[in-house]
Amino acid sequence: MLALYFRLIGARVRAQLQYRASFWLQLVSFGLVSGLEFAVIAILVGRFGGVGGWSVAETALLYGLTSLAFSFAEMVGRGFDAPFERLIQQGGFDGVLSRPLGSFFQILTSDFQLRRLGRSAQALLVLGYAFAQLEIAWTPDRLLLVPLTVASGATIYLALVVIGATLCFWTVRTPEVINVFTFGGEQLTSYPLSIYQEWLRTFFLFIVPVGFANYPAGLYLLGRADPHGLPAWLAWCAPLAALAFLALALRFWAFGVSKYTSTGS
Repeated sequence: MLALYFRLIGARVRAQLQYRASFWLQLVSFGLVSGLEFAVIAILVGRFGGVGGWSVAETALLYGLTSLAFSFAEMVGRGFDAPFERLIQQGGFDGVLSRPLGSFFQILTSDFQLRRLGRSAQALLVLGYAFAQLEIAWTPDRLLLVPLTVASGATIYLALVVIGATLCFWTVRTPEVINVFTFGGEQLTSYPLSIYQEWLRTFFLFIVPVGFANYPAGLYLLGRADPHGLPAWLAWCAPLAALAFLALALRFWAFGVSKYTSTGS
């Protein structure tokens, strides 16, 4: 199945690279737009001398981690976004159900946006800036924690996209409210969670766990203590939170598929 996945994604990538000028323009534009996002954050944090005791460089660490995770989720999970919405509206999901492969796998491999590498590159540049400015004691556990956190964050964002797509089985269109948790969650976690009220911190750590995309890892990497008492070992729970949330999204997807009604056209 893994070999088939890479074969199908390889075909998608080759198709996108057929129009190289368009591809590179889109890739650069994604990088520039996301770069403006961080520029706004840096200006605001710099203007006030920090936010919640976090400097510009420390905030850059949070932004870089969550933005990189989000870019990977967008790249891999694009099939569950607008393409799936059109599939439901046009009755094309009937064809998906008639094929021997599982519906989740088919939608997952239906699109792959390589141009999202523009956002990924910008996030890596911000992370590089943060690592250069901050005095992080790079021990083996810290080195391991960075890719583990990014992978966990990408999985959490992907699960959110799947949940949004599943709602299409009832609403036909992806509800805009899901953007509160995807794009909104990415914006919210660009700042330290400690600045928000307790209910919001709890919600984005233990219900919709986008906070695990960066905040616990940021505390661990910097050797900071959370003012609200979050334990340092919580950073290592990110993979568990991601897998549990993805499992929930997959169960919801299976339930949605079971309730799908053909357009009859």
